[in-house]
Amino acid sequence: MNPDKSQFTGIPYKIEDVGGNKYNFAFGDDVETIPLDGKDHPTKYGNTWAITKTGPNKWKWTRKRDGKVITVSNWIVSEDGQIFSSSRESMRPDGSTSHEELKFKRTAGTSGLAGTWESTEVKMTSPTTLEIEKWQGDGYSFLDPAYKERTDFKLDGKDYTPAGPRVSKGTTVSASKSDDHSMELTYKLKGKTTQTERWELSADGKTLTQTVTYPGVNKPEVDVYDRQ
Repeated sequence: MNPDKSQFTGIPYKIEDVGGNKYNFAFGDDVETIPLDGKDHPTKYGNTWAITKTGPNKWKWTRKRDGKVITVSNWIVSEDGQIFSSSRESMRPDGSTSHEELKFKRTAGTSGLAGTWESTEVKMTSPTTLEIEKWQGDGYSFLDPAYKERTDFKLDGKDYTPAGPRVSKGTTVSASKSDDHSMELTYKLKGKTTQTERWELSADGKTLTQTVTYPGVNKPEVDVYDRQ
């Protein structure tokens, strides 16, 4: 993936204080309610979240899978309450790591963690590599070596099951052909759509663009891959 060509900004996230030291973390229609007590709390995707306040306007978010830490993020809200920064370290199944620096601007709310935040800057190291192979004649396999994930599917609209150590139980994908250079994939978790992807190959065959739409989010994420 080429981060310089990709588009991650302008996407909104909402954090709501619902009382009792609990917060709703909402990304479009996807909501997780987590207490800020430093304890591990299960999410619908099979991970656990632990969020700890570490200082004035500072928090630590730890995500685990099967009891093992997979992501650690340090969050800071600026003194004027207008900028949210996240420094995130992720551990991948193949043993490699990646680091991301993210910034968001406040579009609603006044102070603290609660409010609506819009992404303004994303910097990452070690972007992912995607391998695509033919599968069973007219099908395709998407392989992510870093996360040891494999998604086999055909362009027939039927549900297929991705495989990998961090694939959420109950995940399915279906695919259809849009034209000779593009196709659309729909991912679901236990029957509910979690994201829709449009994959488009450039005319020269050197660039593959993935446009990801999330339910309830009015701006897509655009990931651009350069052929190696």
